Amino acid sequence: MQAWNKISRMPAPAIKKMQDELLHKMITEELAVRHPYYRELFKEKNIDPAGIKGVDDLNKLPFTEKKDLVIPEDDPLHPKKYVLEVPSEEEQKPKKKGFALFGKKETGPDPSDYRFFSLYFTAGRTAKPVPIEYTHYDLENLKEAGLRTFDILEIDRDGTLINGFTFAPNAYFWQMFYSTIGIGSTALQTGGGKVLGMEKILKAMDSMEAPILAAAPGYSRFALQTLEHFGFSAENLERIVIGIDYSPMEAVESIKKLMESVGAKDSKVQRIYFNSEAKSGWAECAPDYGYHTNPDHILIEIVDPESGESLGEGEKGEVVVTHLDARGTVLLRCKTGDIATGGLTTEPCPNCKRTVPRIMGDIERKSMIYDLQGKDKTVQFNGNHLRKKMFAREDVLLWYAEINRSDSQDTLKVVVKGVSGADEEALYKSLQEELKADFEMPLKVEGSTLDAVANKIGLEKYITEQVIFDNRNS
Repeated sequence: MQAWNKISRMPAPAIKKMQDELLHKMITEELAVRHPYYRELFKEKNIDPAGIKGVDDLNKLPFTEKKDLVIPEDDPLHPKKYVLEVPSEEEQKPKKKGFALFGKKETGPDPSDYRFFSLYFTAGRTAKPVPIEYTHYDLENLKEAGLRTFDILEIDRDGTLINGFTFAPNAYFWQMFYSTIGIGSTALQTGGGKVLGMEKILKAMDSMEAPILAAAPGYSRFALQTLEHFGFSAENLERIVIGIDYSPMEAVESIKKLMESVGAKDSKVQRIYFNSEAKSGWAECAPDYGYHTNPDHILIEIVDPESGESLGEGEKGEVVVTHLDARGTVLLRCKTGDIATGGLTTEPCPNCKRTVPRIMGDIERKSMIYDLQGKDKTVQFNGNHLRKKMFAREDVLLWYAEINRSDSQDTLKVVVKGVSGADEEALYKSLQEELKADFEMPLKVEGSTLDAVANKIGLEKYITEQVIFDNRNS
């Protein structure tokens, strides 16, 4: 990765030229030479790697799907097919360019850049978790990506940070870890509810007088809603950085209101979009200004989820990633299963003036969109929209939904636990009326206890809470 102060202000045509060069180099010098999967794919599809001159030639290449990456039961070494091989001894020998003794010596690729260092996994939201291999080279890129997100978020070493992301072998936790190490800030890596637990996290935030909390949106909201119950203060809290899970603008607004209601010093909420396949995450300088990507590390495309057709700027579509500067696991045109509602823009950010490509809008999950059997026809149920609705409800503490199958049609049951002091019966009634007006399917809202809902969604157990359960095949 190159100097961020240069990349972040580079004009769009220069970024395009840089990406053309990086893509051509990655395909011809890495994938075609030492990548087992793509090397064979190029031969099988009769693709000339040298013919991929740049971004405009991407449509000559097939997509890599999530299902391609999942480990078959009979092939445990399948993930190694996507890992760059360590250069041979012949490649490592010094080469001489020019005439005789006066030629410039040029060494081959450094084998240490290709040797295994660490193994992280995808979150497993849209498919089974897939191992992503990192070398030391990749780890340095992850650290740099973290420093860039902090630059975009305007977080410096003076702000004590509570890292509430769940401890796991996943890039999102470790990028945040290396970000705080990189800038030298005081930080507590809590490991989230799975390790430290909500009460201790809130106690640490209070006793350390930490102005910054980083956590999943649902967990952030629950933390603010239970502050009073645990007897802690938010008077020093200034901002919450949300990520990992679905983080629509409704979540941003909901958390801001809660911060104000609990007496936080300030109510700044910012978002990071972590993408395991991209081996990094991208931040927004301010909500709804787009996730500022790293164009010298990852090439982003937005395509139609069904046809795969490339879409224009600002068009809603699936996020596709291609590694431009990576070792270890390297992916080409990998469909992530994430839908960017605002597409991609290469226009300079009107807020911070950075010129890198930005992923706009909310990031929805394809896996949260279901085709259900209606009374007379197939009905599409978008679980992302249900989650938006629930984020917007100030009277809901925790919730989950179940999709069930009856004889004639599929049904939806929404189970909720209201905030302390809420009129539960009024909550069930108003929520049922609101949701029935939005979703074309039989729907029932009912209540439950805090412990029952928290255990069901895995609030202190999973990486992020699981809120939609499809029971039709159980």
